[in-house]
Amino acid sequence: MRPTAQPLPFDADRDRWIHAVREAARLHHAVRAELDGLLSAPAAERAAMEVLLIRERTRGGWLRWDIFGPNSAGVLREAGVFDPELHRLGRWVCRSVWGRRPPSYIWTLGGLELPRPLPVGRTALFTVAAFAALGPAASLLPAATGLLAAAAVGVAAAAGLPAAIRRFTRRRARVVETGEAYAAVFFRLLADEQRLRMLAERSGRYELTRAAAVLPRLVWDAAGLVPLAADEVEARGLLLGYGQSLALLVDQAVEVERQEEAVESAIRDDRAFAAPVRPALPEGLLPRHVLDEARLEREELREGLRHAREVLGGVHDDGTQTARSGESDE
Repeated sequence: MRPTAQPLPFDADRDRWIHAVREAARLHHAVRAELDGLLSAPAAERAAMEVLLIRERTRGGWLRWDIFGPNSAGVLREAGVFDPELHRLGRWVCRSVWGRRPPSYIWTLGGLELPRPLPVGRTALFTVAAFAALGPAASLLPAATGLLAAAAVGVAAAAGLPAAIRRFTRRRARVVETGEAYAAVFFRLLADEQRLRMLAERSGRYELTRAAAVLPRLVWDAAGLVPLAADEVEARGLLLGYGQSLALLVDQAVEVERQEEAVESAIRDDRAFAAPVRPALPEGLLPRHVLDEARLEREELREGLRHAREVLGGVHDDGTQTARSGESDE
């Protein structure tokens, strides 16, 4: 069986995919109309094309789909995987930073990671929050000095806190982009993971459910091997081994499901052959008790006639004849 090159968007939910494509097309036209004249043509085109990348939120990360390409179901451009050991709060932090938008560029200065450019709105928000928090301490300083101190704290928080969050999420989230050397191997592994998970959910068998339980860790480990596979033989061998083992497991699961369906179909056919469907009885049939009542009436009539024959001197059932009263006297 030839492995699928990539998973299906939204777990093969066609309606969700069509809705996402329509929404992306609507946003694309809106961004183009808004940015025309404000930015250069190449910059506006890049911003508009960015909207056409559909972001799918998955259980263990996210997928980014390009609606243009040879595949009508979209082309997978990026896959993000969260650490399966993350608790719920850590997963939410990772999703808020990585899952809904592409990662921001980081400017490294003296070993520190700073966002580039620094958003003015976020800086103002952190400055106001810092000024409110430092109110008692700022009251002991001149107004200008307190405002400058609050501004410095706000800028530091605006620059350092998001960068620290992104640094944390980069350790707990692994991203595989389509331009990497062994990204195709990882995307095929994602496709097999999706098939096995859907088979387990559909069949409910314990063996498949147990196998599907280790898939998040398998995908996480495989995502970590992708950037190393191009240069390290051991990492490449492990990545290819993961993909081959999972593909064989999916093939076995599909074969088991096919055999189960064949057995169930044979059982249904045997039952239908053993108990063929009989035609329905005609409506308005004569009740059987009517015939029984007629038979009883006939029996009563027969007994009455025999008694009358005995009284009148008729022939008995045994062939003898009863003499009349006058003949007996003679």
